[in-house]
Amino acid sequence: MIFQLSYLLLILVLVILASIIARGKVPRYLTILFSSIVFFFVVLNDMTLTKFDYGTLSILSLSFQLNFVSSVLLILVSFVGVFVALRYRSSPGFFILLQFLFFSLIGLFTSRDFIVFYIFWEMVLIPSFFVIGIWGGKNKNYAAMKFFIYTHVGSVFMLLAIFTMFFTEGASNFSMVTLTSGFRLVPAPYQAFVIFGFLFAFLIKLPTAPLHSWLPDAYVEAPSEGTVFISSLLSKMGAFGLLVIFTPIFLTSSFSGNSAVPIVIIALGIFSLIYSALVALYQKDLKRMMSYTSIGHMSFITIAVGGFLYLNGSNPLASQLLYYGAVFQLISHGIIIAMIFALVDTLEKAAGTRQIPSLGGLARKLPVLSFLILAAFLASVAIPGFSGFVGEISILLGAYAVLKYYLIFVLIGVVLTASYHVFALQRTIFGPYNEFLGNISAKREELIVSILPLALIFILGIYPALIFHIFNIQVIQFSGGIHP
Repeated sequence: MIFQLSYLLLILVLVILASIIARGKVPRYLTILFSSIVFFFVVLNDMTLTKFDYGTLSILSLSFQLNFVSSVLLILVSFVGVFVALRYRSSPGFFILLQFLFFSLIGLFTSRDFIVFYIFWEMVLIPSFFVIGIWGGKNKNYAAMKFFIYTHVGSVFMLLAIFTMFFTEGASNFSMVTLTSGFRLVPAPYQAFVIFGFLFAFLIKLPTAPLHSWLPDAYVEAPSEGTVFISSLLSKMGAFGLLVIFTPIFLTSSFSGNSAVPIVIIALGIFSLIYSALVALYQKDLKRMMSYTSIGHMSFITIAVGGFLYLNGSNPLASQLLYYGAVFQLISHGIIIAMIFALVDTLEKAAGTRQIPSLGGLARKLPVLSFLILAAFLASVAIPGFSGFVGEISILLGAYAVLKYYLIFVLIGVVLTASYHVFALQRTIFGPYNEFLGNISAKREELIVSILPLALIFILGIYPALIFHIFNIQVIQFSGGIHP
């Protein structure tokens, strides 16, 4: 163990303070330093499930710990930080907010106390709200308030669920281990409310239809650099909550043998996948279309969690495919969607529009940009050889043990997803060139930076075991609902 999580959090606070004091380009460079520190901390600790416990402060258990899921997400945070800082030259204020967001996410993904987790959960709203509200588009105020209200309402239900666990168990602190292990003793009606509260909050943040309507507005109205980090990171909060918090709570409850809740979760995931694809087919704004892509990708997480809970350890192989496939989908989606929105921004700057009917034949004028867009779209539809394929095929194979022939509905969603991607490609980069666009060109440095996520997409697609080798994760035999 190189150094404790407490040191990491302290160093990150110092970097943020330095960015506040500094001027000019320094906050941008410090964002790269910030992200690099996080990356090397995670890798050099060799995933020994590093834990640091401050002990207790009143009723708070101030403990932070890395597990497999949080380690993967910290790697994603570090990548997004470097990518945004290299790709964009925004104002110092933006990068300070970005660092504050990263600090909040790191605290969220490593906290092992429910109240501390909730505090970091709410802290994430602050930089996201201001990035949309300050640098967003013409409807930025509406989008920022809608984003804030939706996610805050979910947070209130989560907070009520936390207090319900605390008071019904008569616990002395809000430690996740303490409250989760004692949850089986809580009366069934209170258990039902706790399960609903956590599930509601996490599905909003994921998001899963019909709790998704904040997402298209937030993605479209946010500045391009804001859309990149919001799309690649904020949805991971809901996924992390489902995988690391909701799953053990549900499997500890008296409802673990009841298949009703897992089936509802799976149904919501399938509905979200199909719905997002159908709505995306009718979009004329390429950025809004891709925002529904994000919903579709995260629907696989919902399906995986529902399937994992339904199996409850009865099929260890299928459980492994679902859980590890969901974790792999997290990092794959984060990289792919960051690349897509960055390329859409490059396209809009070059062509002066992102309206699909106004584009066409861009491959004739912008061959490199067109190639990158084609590669990103192929990764998004999970073509073999790209990272998107690994997570989705793992989830599909694991879900077959649960859904059997009902898996056809998931495959319909996959086909519809491929359909609107092909539709967008035909209307933007292929076909006759729209002469009204004139003589257009893309910035070379933006294209060069986009090679970074593409390289990672290829590497993880060809050698997905790299993730598990880096983190020194052994294959875990799932039994009795136990998960890593």
